[in-house]
Amino acid sequence: MAEDGLDGIDSILGFIIFFAPIITPFVLVTFTPIRQLRQPIKCFSIAFVSGVVAAFFSVMAMLRGTFGSRGLFLIIGISTMASALISFSLSSETITEKKRDELVRKSDDQSWR
Repeated sequence: MAEDGLDGIDSILGFIIFFAPIITPFVLVTFTPIRQLRQPIKCFSIAFVSGVVAAFFSVMAMLRGTFGSRGLFLIIGISTMASALISFSLSSETITEKKRDELVRKSDDQSWR
């Protein structure tokens, strides 16, 4: 009877391991001031935090004997790369806007001299 409860915990933990690193970038951008950072720094920080979240839940599952250390590194790597791709794809800045901002900024700097 105790095995039924443990199987339920393992299935819930597997569900959390799969969805937590995917939801983390959206939560970070929505509820933290990380959206004010420039794109490369924002991508790396979101990927790092997502990797930490995946590592936390993966270590919990590994301690329960659900998978081994290879699975731990695989989950952390996949979640880090996926969150970096999500961060890049959801960026509100486009390359043309960045170039326009640079031209405006340079012209503003020279106009007050």
